[in-house]
Amino acid sequence: MMDNNSLVLLSKFSVSARRLIGSVNPAKLIKDSEYSAEVFQKAFEMGDEELIMLSLEVQTMLGLIADTSPNTVKAAPVKVVEVQEKKYMYGARS
Repeated sequence: MMDNNSLVLLSKFSVSARRLIGSVNPAKLIKDSEYSAEVFQKAFEMGDEELIMLSLEVQTMLGLIADTSPNTVKAAPVKVVEVQEKKYMYGARS
């Protein structure tokens, strides 16, 4: 059973894909791996950034690719380096 957010995402993808690659059957996209691979390939070939991003989200939702969003990937700690301010000494009022 899909949650509401998944259905909304699938609908957004279907509507965006329709205008660029033609009609997409959401039920078949979920159940038929060959069909979904073909649809996602066409989406990438179109080169439309919005469609590609939606495609990646749908593929992640369906478990076809690993989730690599910034919220789930653990980043290495960032080392903070302090920079001392230097006084500007070469002006007319220094």
